[in-house]
Amino acid sequence: MAMRRGLLAVFVGTLAFAGAASAADLAPSYKAPPAPPPPPFSWTGLYFGGTVGAAWTNADVSLSAVNGAAPLFRVTDIPGLNALGSPGLSQTNAIFGLKAGYNQQWGMFVLGLEGDVSSFQFDPTVVSVGRPFVGFGGLAQFSTNVQTSWLATIRGRAGFARDNWLFYGTGGVAFADVKFSNSYMALSPLGAGLEFEAATASQTQVGWAAGAGVDYALYPHVILSAEYLHVDLGTITASGGIANNGLSATFNFSTNVTSDLVRFGAAYKF
Repeated sequence: MAMRRGLLAVFVGTLAFAGAASAADLAPSYKAPPAPPPPPFSWTGLYFGGTVGAAWTNADVSLSAVNGAAPLFRVTDIPGLNALGSPGLSQTNAIFGLKAGYNQQWGMFVLGLEGDVSSFQFDPTVVSVGRPFVGFGGLAQFSTNVQTSWLATIRGRAGFARDNWLFYGTGGVAFADVKFSNSYMALSPLGAGLEFEAATASQTQVGWAAGAGVDYALYPHVILSAEYLHVDLGTITASGGIANNGLSATFNFSTNVTSDLVRFGAAYKF
């Protein structure tokens, strides 16, 4: 009898365990909902930062010598003088500065406006010595200097965004101070002894700038950038007069300054 009771207890326990296991299998399993994806980065907003890079700058000088009422130069000598007094000046310099701007995003398209000002130290001097006087051994020397110290641009930007990347083209107005100076010394066939000339000019030039670049949002408020710009500052003019032995002439100079910039930057986006 005791054995039967024991067997009955084992049988009942087995059924209870199997029922519990079956109920556990039928109960739905619980999983935590997936975390929502982070919101896409928005390029809309103000930003302020700095830039650093290099500038490859050229100043192309062109001389036009014009005789006065009593000519100082023979007609055959003027082409040689013009060639000798028309050097090309070039220099590579570091460039660094500040920038600020605003972007507005519509879907993948982004429009913006950016302004910047940079240190722009271009200061080469070229000394040209030659014998421009046909059939005459007299020497002529030109010393030409072109300087700039700062550069500023105001540019529109248009591009498209892909996640944290922004690819854009840019163009607008460029400003810079440009200074020109030239001195001349020669012994020409019609003059009496050495003759001298000096010409200077200094003004803020207004030109244009255009290029392309890429921005990357490293963090929600930190943007890194790389940019190429071509800058054309237009033409600055200067004139200097010469008088020797009652004869006269005028040297008219025009100088066009252009630069290619590669800049890297970092900015804080508000």
